[in-house]
Amino acid sequence: MKKKNILPEGTRDLILDECIVKRAIERDIDDIFYKWGYKEIITPTVEFYETFNHDSQTLKEEDMYKFFDNRGRILVLRPDMTIPIARAVETKFKDESLPIKLRYNSNVFRVHASLGGKRNEYTDCGVELIGLEDKKSDLEVLVLALEALEKLGLSDFKLEIGNIGFFEGVFKTLNISKESKEIIAQYIEDKNLKNLEDYLDEIDIKDEYKEFFNKLPWLFGDRSILEEAKVLAFNEELKANLEYLENLYSELDILGYGNKVTFDLGMVPRLNYYTGIIFRGYGEGVGNTVLRGGRYDNLITIGEEYIPAIGFSLDINSVIENVKTSEKINTIDKSCKIYYSSKYRIEAIRKSEQLRQEGKIVELIPDDSVNEIKVLL
Repeated sequence: MKKKNILPEGTRDLILDECIVKRAIERDIDDIFYKWGYKEIITPTVEFYETFNHDSQTLKEEDMYKFFDNRGRILVLRPDMTIPIARAVETKFKDESLPIKLRYNSNVFRVHASLGGKRNEYTDCGVELIGLEDKKSDLEVLVLALEALEKLGLSDFKLEIGNIGFFEGVFKTLNISKESKEIIAQYIEDKNLKNLEDYLDEIDIKDEYKEFFNKLPWLFGDRSILEEAKVLAFNEELKANLEYLENLYSELDILGYGNKVTFDLGMVPRLNYYTGIIFRGYGEGVGNTVLRGGRYDNLITIGEEYIPAIGFSLDINSVIENVKTSEKINTIDKSCKIYYSSKYRIEAIRKSEQLRQEGKIVELIPDDSVNEIKVLL
């Protein structure tokens, strides 16, 4: 194969019906966000490297597509949408009243390991609710996430909720290095139980902390897992985080979503700007996570004040092959074909214009075997 016909790793072409399905999903999801009062924002595909390279998040340098501009400054293809929106809010929304509700539909770019099977370019469709504390906004965003998952048309889906506070709350009384904390977090997130146990034996911490960390990866499942976790909650902050999750579940259950919600208290995302609830959406038959989100109260500043926020994004590309494809295509495909010989070219164009005004999609097909124009609806 000629090199000019080879795509970079982690990318692919979408063609024909795939494009129809993708655009239909995007319209459906965007319509939900619009009806909830979220305004659209479009940020540049290219950002300065420094925007993503500071202590409030842990996107690794090698995970980003980097290049230089003509002045030698390092630029990146945006690997995330939350951080560019935070930048935009700090610079463009300083005089806006809170809350600010924003929605987006944008491509993002991440470099994944070769042969890992993950895409390096994908479309994120998401929202950010900025300016309201957890008790005033978490429920709204969780319900919006559930509505979006439902709208995808997957045969089944679940929203898995965690609380980074249940992990972070331990470090109020445990003093270890940042490096050790990150290693523990990664082992818990990956549910790498053997390496976690071995590492905890290597560092000097009390047995109650070891027990907590070793059991944390197992704390996932339905609502009953919150009861099990209470045994491990040895300080007031841990207890408060569990109580908050219980209250959220009760409200979601009243709204009819109880059977769609599970919990994972060992959820510790790589992006460490999260400060409260975190959540992920999964669909039956979809190998990758469909939806990711959480609360980030220490990322956006206006003046000297931190502004609370919460948001999520849907990975549109991950579900293209799993939604009810024929249903998506049939609801959009109103096309018809007009066959015509060269003698009737003008009449064919006039007829096609008439049909388009009626809302049809019209394809003109030259065919000298027909004596006039032939319309197939």
